[in-house]
This record gives sequence, C-alpha cells and structure tokens, in this order.
Amino acid sequence: MRTTLQVTAAPATLPVGLGITKRHCRIDHASDDDLLQVYIGVATSMAEQYLSRVLITQTLLWTVTPEWPVRPDVHFLRGALQLPRAPVQSIASVVLTDQRGNATTIVPATLPIVPPAALQGYVVDLSQQPATLVVGLDTILVDGRTVRNATLQHLQVQFVAGYGTPTDNDPFVAAIPEPIKQAILLTIAHLYEHRGDSDAAMPRAAEWLLDPYRIPWVA
Repeated sequence: MRTTLQVTAAPATLPVGLGITKRHCRIDHASDDDLLQVYIGVATSMAEQYLSRVLITQTLLWTVTPEWPVRPDVHFLRGALQLPRAPVQSIASVVLTDQRGNATTIVPATLPIVPPAALQGYVVDLSQQPATLVVGLDTILVDGRTVRNATLQHLQVQFVAGYGTPTDNDPFVAAIPEPIKQAILLTIAHLYEHRGDSDAAMPRAAEWLLDPYRIPWVA
C-alpha cells in the first residue's frame, strides 16, 4: 500500500529556541538570526524524520491507498496499521472512501468485543509506540456494504501527536527527552558551520543521541 502524511495543524513553535541555539553555536551577534531560524526548522524536521516522531503537538493527516491491482484475498486493512508518527495523543477522525467517492466516517468500536462477534468500527491502542489502528472488516459503509466487500479508494486518519505545547510553566516541553533536543542543537551547529558544503547531513553524534528513541515504522 502507498501512504502520504501531511500536517494539517502546524506546531505552535519549535522544540529549541533561538537563544539557546546561539549560545550553543557561540554566536553573539544578530546578523544570522534569520538563517539560524531556518536551520532550527530544518534540524527539527531531520530529527523527526529520523525518529518517526513529532515533538511539539500538531495534527496530521495520514492517507493510506491500496496497491493496484487489488488482491481480493488480501485486504489492505487486514490486521493492525501502525500510525506513522509518535507519540499519538488522540485520533480526530477515521474516514474510508470507496471507488464510487462515498466517504464513511468510521466510529470507535464498542468495547469489549466478545468473540466471535465481528468487529465494527475501529480500535486504537495509544499505549504503544507506534500506536496501532484496527478497522473492522465488518464495518458497514454508507451504502450498506461492509468494508471487506467494498473496493476502497483510500483510508484517511487524522490524529494529534507530539509531546506537548510550550507553556509559561513549561517553555521547553520537559516531556521531550533531552538527548533529542541536544541532537537538534548539534545538527543546527553542523548546518551552520558547513553551509554551502555538499556534506551537510545530520552528524553521527546527533544520530547516536537519537538512536535510542528511533521507531522502526512499518505500515
């Protein structure tokens, strides 16, 4: 299956500020402030991509499309799907669209599910990283068909993820592990010092700090 991920509600700020960045880079002038702001954003994106995480609270839309031709014996929604970013705070919506263009908003399943009852709706486990989502194949769509008997165009999951949003009492979001913040600062310094160079990737020291928090994401 093919997937795309987009931010629908951007984070309110970045996980590290300009002040601490300048102190880390030993910069005592303001002439490069705009450049440093760019590097803070780039380094944050690099860290989030490497980790399969997002840091500051934001809303994302994940679209999952089955590969074509569709195999009738292997449904792309069979089993659990891993959400592509962590930590997930909540699910905002789950929508299935069939090839006729009919969109069905899937609601949470009624728990507990007693075997051998068929699963209708969705079940999400936010305690895991990555969080998992199961959509019942016996869920009824708007045209009366079940998920297992319909040819689907795509699944869209809108969810809220991140460690939190800065506040007056917690301006640096204490829940974000300190090694992640330090890795971002190391990457900013590397980008700043090597601007214009062909080898301006994330430094190995930053990867070493991020590795314990990296999630091997599998759709």
